[in-house]
Amino acid sequence: MALPGRRLLMALLVALLGATLVPLSPATASVSGSAPGTAPGTAAGEGRFAGTARLPGCSGAVVRWASALDDDPAVVLTNAHCVRYPFLGARDVLVDVKQFKPIELLGGRGDIAMTVRGTSLRYASMYRTDLAVYELRETYADLAAGGVTPIALSATGPSRGDAIRIPSGYWTEQRTCTTTGTAYRVHEREWDWWRSIRLPALDGCRIRGGYSGSPIVSQSTGEVVGIANTGYIGGRRCIDSACEENRRGTVRMVRDMNYGQQTWWLNTCIGADRRFDLSVAGCKLAEPGER
Repeated sequence: MALPGRRLLMALLVALLGATLVPLSPATASVSGSAPGTAPGTAAGEGRFAGTARLPGCSGAVVRWASALDDDPAVVLTNAHCVRYPFLGARDVLVDVKQFKPIELLGGRGDIAMTVRGTSLRYASMYRTDLAVYELRETYADLAAGGVTPIALSATGPSRGDAIRIPSGYWTEQRTCTTTGTAYRVHEREWDWWRSIRLPALDGCRIRGGYSGSPIVSQSTGEVVGIANTGYIGGRRCIDSACEENRRGTVRMVRDMNYGQQTWWLNTCIGADRRFDLSVAGCKLAEPGER
């Protein structure tokens, strides 16, 4: 990816890692959301960071779809832009790639419960949704024995007015806000994301670098309804910051707006063996070579 200067490269990296206007150090970060302890939508005693993960430079979450069994390999979701640099291209799709990724799995209070390695990158694409699926060697039963509780993956995305929380495993801090619906399209440089979830910074979702891959969790159901990935940092429209396009083709950059991507599409790609499979009829995720 050729950029004209170092400053623009850093701006893009910060934007894609979910930055906000005023990045803070871990020691001075202000945390919005509920008081320490049990987060809304989380089972009593589990804590707000149960099921979250820390990857190099990014966040993630151990998720479980409805059909998964205890003996199935566990999976971790994060952003596709977290899997490599240079970033994936506008239509690149990776499927079943051997990639060893160090991942720390957190307990409810933000402590490291287990350190594992993603052994297979089952899927990664920045087309339509910025999503990567790492399969672990460990099963859900193994994680449970280590004190790790997965988060259920919702079959639907959030609606306008839904209360959500965004726990970051990278920072062990949380943001909460109310979504203002979805954008028809969100563009950033060459990437194109569909039905992106609006996360208003001034309402509490002022995310920053390191929040990339953080689960967007419904406060009412406790299920993952999306994944945080980018936002407004100023600069050039659609280049230094993401911009929205409506159904009429009007493009605008929205100040103080961050975005998350849809994760429910993953549920449409689960095969009879309970494993991720792009060949499942009705799978909504992009396939290799799709244009």
